[in-house]
Amino acid sequence: MKQRWFAAVLAATVLSPAFADVKAIVAYRQGTMKSFGGHAAALKAIFADGQKQFLPDALAHGEAIAGLAKSIPDMFPPGSEYRKSAAKKQIWQNWDDFVARAQNLERLAAGFVQAVKEGDEAAMKAAFQRMGQEGCSSCHDKYRKD
Repeated sequence: MKQRWFAAVLAATVLSPAFADVKAIVAYRQGTMKSFGGHAAALKAIFADGQKQFLPDALAHGEAIAGLAKSIPDMFPPGSEYRKSAAKKQIWQNWDDFVARAQNLERLAAGFVQAVKEGDEAAMKAAFQRMGQEGCSSCHDKYRKD
Protein backbone atom coordinates (compact mmCIF):
# COMPACT_ATOMS: atom_id res chain seq x y z
CA MET A 1 0.00 0.00 0.00
CA LYS A 2 2.77 2.44 0.93
CA GLN A 3 4.56 1.71 -2.34
CA ARG A 4 1.47 2.52 -4.40
CA TRP A 5 0.89 5.75 -2.50
CA PHE A 6 4.55 6.76 -2.92
CA ALA A 7 4.44 5.92 -6.63
CA ALA A 8 1.27 7.97 -7.09
CA VAL A 9 2.76 10.99 -5.29
CA LEU A 10 6.00 10.67 -7.25
CA ALA A 11 4.15 10.41 -10.57
CA ALA A 12 1.99 13.42 -9.74
CA THR A 13 5.08 15.44 -8.85
CA VAL A 14 7.15 14.46 -11.85
CA LEU A 15 4.29 14.83 -14.29
CA SER A 16 2.97 18.09 -12.86
CA PRO A 17 3.10 21.27 -14.95
CA ALA A 18 5.28 22.94 -12.31
CA PHE A 19 7.92 20.21 -12.65
CA ALA A 20 7.75 20.48 -16.43
CA ASP A 21 8.23 24.24 -16.15
CA VAL A 22 11.30 23.75 -13.96
CA LYS A 23 12.78 21.33 -16.47
CA ALA A 24 12.11 23.80 -19.29
CA ILE A 25 13.62 26.69 -17.34
CA VAL A 26 16.70 24.62 -16.52
CA ALA A 27 17.04 23.53 -20.15
CA TYR A 28 16.87 27.14 -21.30
CA ARG A 29 19.31 28.20 -18.59
CA GLN A 30 21.78 25.47 -19.48
CA GLY A 31 21.57 26.25 -23.18
CA THR A 32 22.16 29.93 -22.54
CA MET A 33 25.09 29.24 -20.23
CA LYS A 34 26.60 27.01 -22.92
CA SER A 35 26.20 29.84 -25.40
CA PHE A 36 28.07 32.15 -23.01
CA GLY A 37 30.82 29.53 -22.98
CA GLY A 38 30.86 29.40 -26.77
CA HIS A 39 31.14 33.16 -27.07
CA ALA A 40 33.88 33.25 -24.43
CA ALA A 41 35.79 30.46 -26.19
CA ALA A 42 35.61 32.35 -29.48
CA LEU A 43 36.87 35.52 -27.81
CA LYS A 44 39.68 33.57 -26.14
CA ALA A 45 40.69 32.28 -29.58
CA ILE A 46 40.88 35.87 -30.82
CA PHE A 47 42.64 37.49 -27.86
CA ALA A 48 44.68 34.69 -26.29
CA ASP A 49 45.28 32.27 -29.15
CA GLY A 50 46.10 34.80 -31.84
CA GLN A 51 43.19 34.24 -34.21
CA LYS A 52 43.15 37.91 -35.22
CA GLN A 53 41.36 37.24 -38.50
CA PHE A 54 38.21 36.85 -36.39
CA LEU A 55 38.61 40.20 -34.61
CA PRO A 56 35.67 41.65 -36.60
CA ASP A 57 33.45 39.05 -34.87
CA ALA A 58 34.38 40.25 -31.38
CA LEU A 59 31.58 42.80 -31.35
CA ALA A 60 28.89 40.19 -32.06
CA HIS A 61 30.24 37.90 -29.33
CA GLY A 62 30.39 40.74 -26.82
CA GLU A 63 26.91 42.00 -27.65
CA ALA A 64 25.51 38.50 -27.28
CA ILE A 65 27.03 38.13 -23.82
CA ALA A 66 25.92 41.62 -22.76
CA GLY A 67 22.40 41.08 -24.08
CA LEU A 68 21.91 37.69 -22.48
CA ALA A 69 23.50 38.69 -19.16
CA LYS A 70 20.46 40.90 -18.51
CA SER A 71 18.31 37.77 -18.27
CA ILE A 72 20.46 35.76 -15.86
CA PRO A 73 18.33 36.43 -12.76
CA ASP A 74 15.19 35.47 -14.71
CA MET A 75 16.80 32.11 -15.53
CA PHE A 76 16.98 31.24 -11.82
CA PRO A 77 13.46 31.78 -10.46
CA PRO A 78 12.69 30.43 -6.99
CA GLY A 79 11.85 26.76 -7.25
CA SER A 80 14.06 26.10 -10.26
CA GLU A 81 16.53 24.04 -8.29
CA TYR A 82 17.00 20.80 -10.17
CA ARG A 83 19.33 17.92 -9.43
CA LYS A 84 20.58 17.75 -13.02
CA SER A 85 21.76 21.34 -12.82
CA ALA A 86 25.13 22.81 -11.86
CA ALA A 87 23.40 25.60 -9.94
CA LYS A 88 24.11 25.58 -6.22
CA LYS A 89 21.30 26.22 -3.74
CA GLN A 90 23.30 29.19 -2.44
CA ILE A 91 21.99 31.16 -5.45
CA TRP A 92 18.56 31.39 -3.85
CA GLN A 93 19.96 31.73 -0.33
CA ASN A 94 22.17 34.69 -1.37
CA TRP A 95 19.86 36.12 -4.02
CA ASP A 96 20.94 39.76 -3.77
CA ASP A 97 24.61 38.83 -4.15
CA PHE A 98 23.81 36.57 -7.10
CA VAL A 99 21.85 39.31 -8.85
CA ALA A 100 24.65 41.80 -8.19
CA ARG A 101 27.15 39.42 -9.80
CA ALA A 102 24.90 38.99 -12.85
CA GLN A 103 24.56 42.75 -13.14
CA ASN A 104 28.33 43.07 -12.85
CA LEU A 105 28.75 40.67 -15.79
CA GLU A 106 26.30 42.77 -17.78
CA ARG A 107 28.31 45.92 -16.95
CA LEU A 108 31.64 44.27 -17.78
CA ALA A 109 30.28 42.91 -21.06
CA ALA A 110 29.03 46.40 -21.97
CA GLY A 111 32.53 47.68 -21.22
CA PHE A 112 33.98 45.05 -23.52
CA VAL A 113 31.55 46.04 -26.28
CA GLN A 114 32.56 49.68 -25.85
CA ALA A 115 36.26 48.75 -26.08
CA VAL A 116 35.60 46.84 -29.30
CA LYS A 117 33.73 49.80 -30.77
CA GLU A 118 36.64 52.08 -29.91
CA GLY A 119 39.01 49.74 -31.74
CA ASP A 120 41.85 49.61 -29.20
CA GLU A 121 42.96 45.98 -29.24
CA ALA A 122 44.83 46.21 -25.90
CA ALA A 123 41.71 47.68 -24.26
CA MET A 124 39.59 44.93 -25.81
CA LYS A 125 41.86 42.22 -24.43
CA ALA A 126 41.91 43.81 -20.97
CA ALA A 127 38.11 44.18 -20.96
CA PHE A 128 37.72 40.56 -22.08
CA GLN A 129 39.96 39.38 -19.23
CA ARG A 130 38.01 41.46 -16.68
CA MET A 131 34.73 40.09 -18.01
CA GLY A 132 35.98 36.53 -17.57
CA GLN A 133 37.60 36.96 -14.17
CA GLU A 134 35.32 39.48 -12.46
CA GLY A 135 32.13 38.49 -14.27
CA CYS A 136 31.93 34.83 -15.24
CA SER A 137 34.42 33.30 -12.80
CA SER A 138 33.24 35.42 -9.90
CA CYS A 139 29.80 33.89 -10.15
CA HIS A 140 30.83 30.37 -11.15
CA ASP A 141 33.33 30.07 -8.30
CA LYS A 142 30.60 30.75 -5.76
CA TYR A 143 27.41 29.47 -7.33
CA ARG A 144 28.26 26.66 -9.75
CA LYS A 145 28.87 23.04 -8.80
CA ASP A 146 32.10 21.56 -10.07
